Amino acid sequence: MESMEELFDIQDCPLCDGGALLEEECNCGYYVMCLDCGCHTVTIDFKNEEQRRDAAGRAIDLWNAGKVISSSPGE
Repeated sequence: MESMEELFDIQDCPLCDGGALLEEECNCGYYVMCLDCGCHTVTIDFKNEEQRRDAAGRAIDLWNAGKVISSSPGE
């Protein structure tokens, strides 16, 4: 079975061009995080296996659209 990252195209970080990773939180949600600067998307929750792929896709869509949270001053 393919991983979620293999099913979707995750672009480089919209803030620093660093690499990004799809993360699963508590087996109930997904978010995307930059491995360099640490910015991330909100967590998209899922309640069952049918919603899992949709949640991953929505988190990646937010990331690819540049909808990220950063803790840098002025952001």
